Amino acid sequence: MAEYQVGQIVISRRGKDTGVFYVVSGFENDGRIKLIRPARFNVSKPKKKNPKHLQSTLRRAEELLEFIKAGKDIDAGYFFRSVGN
Repeated sequence: MAEYQVGQIVISRRGKDTGVFYVVSGFENDGRIKLIRPARFNVSKPKKKNPKHLQSTLRRAEELLEFIKAGKDIDAGYFFRSVGN
């Protein structure tokens, strides 16, 4: 299984959100990964997804790490400029 890091860009590979890009914002105790993609899932209320249903990428959204660590929500326009999708 892939190793995930906070700020890493991942792609959903299962579910109704297949092909959608997310940024990893944290980890749950039960093994699920917290994902953000404003305006629907932001830092204050992330999407939780099984890591088996994700594809890792080599890209990281370094600009978003400050927001994630501070627990601040991210503007959708800033998110898409940083992620590029």
